[in-house]
Amino acid sequence: MSSIADPNLLYKVPKRVIGETLRFLRSQGTRGHEGVILWPATLEENFCTVAECLVPRQITSRRMYRIPDDEVFRIIEYIADKNLVIPIQVHSHPCEAFHSETDDERAFVQHTNGISIVVPDFGHIDPDQFFNMAVVYSLVEGTVWRELLPSEISHRFHLQEPGI
Repeated sequence: MSSIADPNLLYKVPKRVIGETLRFLRSQGTRGHEGVILWPATLEENFCTVAECLVPRQITSRRMYRIPDDEVFRIIEYIADKNLVIPIQVHSHPCEAFHSETDDERAFVQHTNGISIVVPDFGHIDPDQFFNMAVVYSLVEGTVWRELLPSEISHRFHLQEPGI
């Protein structure tokens, strides 16, 4: 079995998860707030399959989100009970997608090669263009994140149609 920290891990992402993610981020945006989503997944040989769109309880504003500690503990129990991992987090920004210093320091995903996706315009993007419009980062170590190149994204992230 692969390791969640594998720098070459491939990800299968159901289109419905992207749709649910964008709906939540847009709803946060109507309030003028950022939002965060977690993508629990099953870890299999050479790939992770995203299982769901997990909306944690969160404290948000226009320029930040925070998941309270008690919610972090609840999420850890939840994924352990379901034998899942959380390789990917997704959050929105009001305008441009980038990883801010606050994003670097407060990421939920904190394992080496963990993935943080930042979506522009409070999630008001075409779901079919998700990986073209979002910016994808991989955790190098500590609080240092590296933006993935478009070729890395297209190689590592595969959209799954319903029923696949």
